[in-house]
Amino acid sequence: MAPVTDPHGDARRRLVREVVTGSPTEPFGVYLFCPGEPGAELARSVERDVFLETFGNSPELLEKEYAPYATSSVFVCVIDHRRQVPVGALRIVVPSPAGFKSFEDIAPVWGEDVEDMFERTGLVLEHRRIWDIATMAVDREYRGKATIGLATLGLYQAMTTTARRCGIDYFVAILDMPVFRMMQSKLHLPFAGFTGVPPLPYLGSLASLPVWCFLPEAKKRIMAADSRLHDMIFDGVGLEPVMRSLDLDEAAVRVTALSADGPGACPWRTDRR
Repeated sequence: MAPVTDPHGDARRRLVREVVTGSPTEPFGVYLFCPGEPGAELARSVERDVFLETFGNSPELLEKEYAPYATSSVFVCVIDHRRQVPVGALRIVVPSPAGFKSFEDIAPVWGEDVEDMFERTGLVLEHRRIWDIATMAVDREYRGKATIGLATLGLYQAMTTTARRCGIDYFVAILDMPVFRMMQSKLHLPFAGFTGVPPLPYLGSLASLPVWCFLPEAKKRIMAADSRLHDMIFDGVGLEPVMRSLDLDEAAVRVTALSADGPGACPWRTDRR
């Protein structure tokens, strides 16, 4: 599908009307789109706008960087139902023969071998249980106190609850340092750097850090720090009055199908707690 480029948002609103079913009463909704689905363009439009504004990344650069992962990228998108616009997006690269974007960039930027990096940090590298959080973007109008981080919470809730349904234990990412600090302080998400790996300039960011999150441990830590936040992110409860949530069973099936035929296939497990 051709990129949505209209500055006035008319094409985006038409696309929102196509992908939002029924007549939602919630002001916002979180949606999951697989490659080739029309809604994926809504998420990519947020990604393009935010990465151009924040890091100076052109649409052409983003296309070049993420093209190898086009068929293994899942998009989570928060939509403002009332304004009919996408306001937040995550690009998740799931296990597949294409590998992970974050891992591919470790050697040329940080000069590290990924397996050595995991071993030195005391982690077990098991590709089939990893999701790569390749991009995260929230429109600047939705980052402030007016929405109390609602778009961000919706994205993380959908990502984490779906990951657990898919049997995923680790998130990996390369995070801009201000984003890394925000996630640590505001969301209590225990992303951590790898032993001996410093922040370095990366794709327009002055300082970015390769990070990891082990979900079972994160669940325990967030429960101890903030039980309400834990229930919101891991159990998917607490945003219902304002955020239409995902159908997790359907989302897990669709995500798993992307890599079901490859050596990195993600098992769909419904018994995770």
